[in-house]
Amino acid sequence: MAEQKTEWFDPFTRYMLITMFVLLALIFGAAKYMDMHKMEGGGTDDTVNAMASQVVHHQSHPFIDLPGDAQVGAFSVANFFAGLIVGHNWRKLFELKDETEEKKTEGAYGIGNSK
Repeated sequence: MAEQKTEWFDPFTRYMLITMFVLLALIFGAAKYMDMHKMEGGGTDDTVNAMASQVVHHQSHPFIDLPGDAQVGAFSVANFFAGLIVGHNWRKLFELKDETEEKKTEGAYGIGNSK
């Protein structure tokens, strides 16, 4: 019986990761361009942050500050590709072994018998 090798970093996963990083680089590049030219990407995040800061009396700053809705876009791209990769590897992650394979293995080697 041939042993089935599980390859986690297969071509599909590799291409999806490359595509994801290219799109994220474009989003971060656009955010840097907008910041250099003092452009605003109008979104509700600034309004909500201002309202929350007034209530708490503490100004918060994100770890990586992306203007406007670029942060939402970056998270959406990352989550989209993570979903594709997990969906592609779903059976590798969660599929149960076939009972007939276990019985064949049990009968071949038995208790106390080594490979």
